[in-house]
Amino acid sequence: MNSCDIVVIGAGAAGLAATRTLIESGLSAICLEARDRIGGRAWTDSETFGVPFDRGCAWLHSGDINPWRPIAAGLGFTVIERKQVWLGRLGDRWLGESEHADWDRVIASRLAAIAAVGASGRDVAASTVSAEREMWSPVAEAVISWYTSADSDQVSTLDIFNANDTNTDWPIVEGYGALVARYGEGLPVSLATPATRIAWGDRAVVVETGRGTVNARAAVIAVPTNVLAGGAIRFDPPLPIAKQEAFHNIPLGNAEKIVFRVEENLLGMRPGVFGVARADVSYTAGYQFHPFERPLVIGFLGGSCARELAAAGEEAMTAFGIDELVRMFGADVRRHISKSAVTKWAGDPFIRGGYSAARPGHAHRRADLAAPLDGKLFFAGEACSTDAYATCHGAYLTGVAAANAAAAALQVGAPSS
Repeated sequence: MNSCDIVVIGAGAAGLAATRTLIESGLSAICLEARDRIGGRAWTDSETFGVPFDRGCAWLHSGDINPWRPIAAGLGFTVIERKQVWLGRLGDRWLGESEHADWDRVIASRLAAIAAVGASGRDVAASTVSAEREMWSPVAEAVISWYTSADSDQVSTLDIFNANDTNTDWPIVEGYGALVARYGEGLPVSLATPATRIAWGDRAVVVETGRGTVNARAAVIAVPTNVLAGGAIRFDPPLPIAKQEAFHNIPLGNAEKIVFRVEENLLGMRPGVFGVARADVSYTAGYQFHPFERPLVIGFLGGSCARELAAAGEEAMTAFGIDELVRMFGADVRRHISKSAVTKWAGDPFIRGGYSAARPGHAHRRADLAAPLDGKLFFAGEACSTDAYATCHGAYLTGVAAANAAAAALQVGAPSS
């Protein structure tokens, strides 16, 4: 295919950030993307319902320090800088103010208790941390699965402690995926070009694809851990054991969405508010109603709930979502639903899951995952971030860091004039 200074594998947020950083530093770069679009898990769909919604990441998490915030401003995107409002419903009634306060307290207390164990240096399953037996305890477990894409028995306490979350989540009117796609416009990305083999044992890096070979001095690999763990790309020579163990112990969990077009505003819900159908089980979804006054209701699934429903298929996911809305609003809600859609991230061969969650005992693997190899292979992606994992801005920051490290390595290795 071509030759360049540095080849980037993957055109998600991390790969795009790496590619732009390299080009702006004066190096030549080619980005190889397996699918027919850029953005990875950042994907705004404007076709299914005729209005935009994000199939993947949807909020600027830690918006006050998120690097995508100034990028959005520079590209003319609209960010809503205000706290989102959660509503709860039990049976046929909305929660009162004091009940909401209890809800918030139990969830905050649960996350704080898990983080405190991590702060002590213990890297164990979050499920082993004693939980208060209160009314809202199941909701707290559901929130953990939405937050991490894994159930608490698969979540590391140290990983939770390491997260730098400012609890500031800002939505983007035009869509997060649309923002990432705009950021990537004009970059040298070769679509529908999956890398199948990376030879890195000699002085150069050679990447084989179905459309030819790329020769480079180094590579930035911005590919989800589940794809790497599954052997979709063969490395020659094989990667060190520590790197392989990092792939397997920082897997992507499960995060899916069920989306409905609802022709009327349900019970006069204020646009953008959230709710849950029930608080007595963790096997439930969180719902966003009429975001930006659009005729949509978006359900969020995490952990085993997302995994099992996705495995059961689109019809089962849709039926579950409708049943939850019926629990909230009554059977009459069915006649207001005109169209539905579900995400299928776990079945996407180029993603294979939601976002990364370090297994208990393996939070340190994120550093192993990010570590460069022999000055030739550099790694990026949200799973490489120790404090902004599972976020689009974490992916961006690791892409920039990997590109800068690769550029510095090439400078050091350049022959003197």
